[in-house]
Amino acid sequence: MDSKKTGAFICALRKEKGLTQAALSEMLNVSNRTVSKWENGDGFPDITILPQIAAVFGITVDELLCGERKPQAPAVKVEEVENKENLINLFQISFVISFFIGAFAALLGVATELYSIWAFRILFYTHWEIIFAAVSLAGEIAAGLVFAVGVTRLGVSYDKKSIVKIAGKKTLLLAAVLLLFPIAFMARIVNVVSGFAFWGYLSALILIVILMIVLKVLYDKIK
Repeated sequence: MDSKKTGAFICALRKEKGLTQAALSEMLNVSNRTVSKWENGDGFPDITILPQIAAVFGITVDELLCGERKPQAPAVKVEEVENKENLINLFQISFVISFFIGAFAALLGVATELYSIWAFRILFYTHWEIIFAAVSLAGEIAAGLVFAVGVTRLGVSYDKKSIVKIAGKKTLLLAAVLLLFPIAFMARIVNVVSGFAFWGYLSALILIVILMIVLKVLYDKIK
């Protein structure tokens, strides 16, 4: 404890409140000389009177002993906490919806293209292939848009680093699902160009392995 620093602090606080030494001494039930000695650093308030002095100036005893005000941590508003919780819930809902839509679209599209690789040598040989591919594409676009809305809403209360931490892994998981149909479609094109189902299936396998490696690298970076 620094009596000089504490004394100067008491003097500054007294002047801020517009009090004279006499007025302060009367409030604390001590003599003018005692207050003067405190402020000059020639004496230190008795430990029993410290809480009373702190109460007069609206500070803590710890601040009085340190001789300075401590910065107050900003109060977290209840509304802000509730808003963040609502945004997280909205994001979670958007992810679940987009994942199920995307999984359905990917399953339909992959099954269509893998079967077409085995059955047909011409792209869009049957009308059902066109319909199923179109439905799959529409479903994947819808899934991506729903998820994007959830991520975008996080920006209302979270910074970019926090958004990456919250949504990063789920983004990679959804990307892995949504990219399966494009991979199957590319394999179908390879099949049409080469004329052999083997090359179509092999290209699909190679592209899936590459996708898994890329996603694993991105996942490790997010961690």
